[in-house]
Amino acid sequence: MFYSLNDVYVVGVGAFLPGRPIENHEMENVLGMVAEKPSRYRSRILKSNGIKQRYYAMDEGGSGKVSYQTDEMAALAVLDALAHSGYSESDIDMLSVGTSLADLLLPGIASMVHGRIGHRPMDILSCSGVCGAGAAALKSAENAVRAGQHTFAVACASERPSAVLKASRFELESEIAPQRNDEAESFKYFNADFLRWMLSDGAGAAALSNKPSPLHPSLRIDWMETYSFANELDTCMYMGTNNPIGMKAENTWLNDPTFSMAEASGKLLVRQDTRLLAENIVNVVVRAASMLCEKGFLDPGSVNHFLPHISSLFFYEKLYEELKSSGLGIPYDRWFTNLTSKGNTGSASIYIMLDEAMKSGRFREGDKTLLMIPESGRFSVSYCHMTCITQ
Repeated sequence: MFYSLNDVYVVGVGAFLPGRPIENHEMENVLGMVAEKPSRYRSRILKSNGIKQRYYAMDEGGSGKVSYQTDEMAALAVLDALAHSGYSESDIDMLSVGTSLADLLLPGIASMVHGRIGHRPMDILSCSGVCGAGAAALKSAENAVRAGQHTFAVACASERPSAVLKASRFELESEIAPQRNDEAESFKYFNADFLRWMLSDGAGAAALSNKPSPLHPSLRIDWMETYSFANELDTCMYMGTNNPIGMKAENTWLNDPTFSMAEASGKLLVRQDTRLLAENIVNVVVRAASMLCEKGFLDPGSVNHFLPHISSLFFYEKLYEELKSSGLGIPYDRWFTNLTSKGNTGSASIYIMLDEAMKSGRFREGDKTLLMIPESGRFSVSYCHMTCITQ
């Protein structure tokens, strides 16, 4: 059913979360208060998403001082994965890195992470997007090892959304937002402030080899598939325009005469069309699962561990019910998420989840694990099926 030149194994996982865990009531102590007033949306959004604590690469006190850069966190996660795998930096043939927003516009983040890791020349790949950037990094590294191009690769993802969520970015926005009666609905102030209470910082990594680890159980990657639904669905999460629907050049940040004008117009805040998100995200996840079943790739009944990256517990029950009603149900006791304790770290979330699950001894010989990574940028879904192998 599946072509294969080499088997591919996850032989090490790693994560890096900056600073100490920040509780809900402390968030504005770090991000700051917009116009020196508490957010009127914070409590409502946190109640819905169920997140209890998260991490920020930023000093406390609302100063906005950075404690770790995006590529720095990625490098630390890679080193953690290497330590777990028993390999070293000099063993890396390929480094594949995903992020939504790097510290530098150029060069690609993989170059910056490689620069921090050093040691020797290697194949690199920078993957962009939203949550799907981390999945793309993993899939690219897996394909390279499977095809025999490389014998050992590291995939990772790192996110530092706090850089664009601190209060100073929202000061002007909060003043002029009520005047925007002619802007796209998704450009409303709520759709920017919403993400301040949804996203947080962190990095994760996975070490991939063409042979299982002699040190501990490995996860053989059986298959990894991605489906984009951008052909039929509009942009949902975006940054750089004031209207992502039927976008034109004059609506983008690069078309503004100066970058300061783009910021003043609100184009440099990340926004989420919450209406589109609620209407479509569960549906595309279920549709993709159905397509995999039709192809003979997925048998939900055989899955021992389901690790879904979800942005909010608001979708947890909805996803369970929709999968069940579609004949794709996986019992609740097989689900695992650390969203409530580690936060929503975007493309890094699935790595941070896998790190905790694997290092806690959750997987046993022969266990089948299914990863699910949706992206609401313009709606795509990645699934990865793994089998636990011990030597």
